[in-house]
Amino acid sequence: MTSTDRITLPEQPSDPAMFAPLTTDENKILGAHLSSGWYKQSAVYPLLSEPWQETAGLLDDLHAAWRSAFEASAAATKEAELAEPEPGAGL
Repeated sequence: MTSTDRITLPEQPSDPAMFAPLTTDENKILGAHLSSGWYKQSAVYPLLSEPWQETAGLLDDLHAAWRSAFEASAAATKEAELAEPEPGAGL
């Protein structure tokens, strides 16, 4: 049985900010492309090989960038909702 748990070594460089400019759709497309390659690499390379680790690191960074954008968007939406007056408050 093959494990799909992502294993990255501590020395794996990480830069989620590299993916910050991506839109949600671009993030999904790139994530699907990298995941496909990652699964193909796991069939050819040992799990802790350098190509496998590099792709796993990129996937982690891509997810971290998406999570940051999602949290920022959710916070902005909540702040906007709190700033709106209550319906019927001015009556």
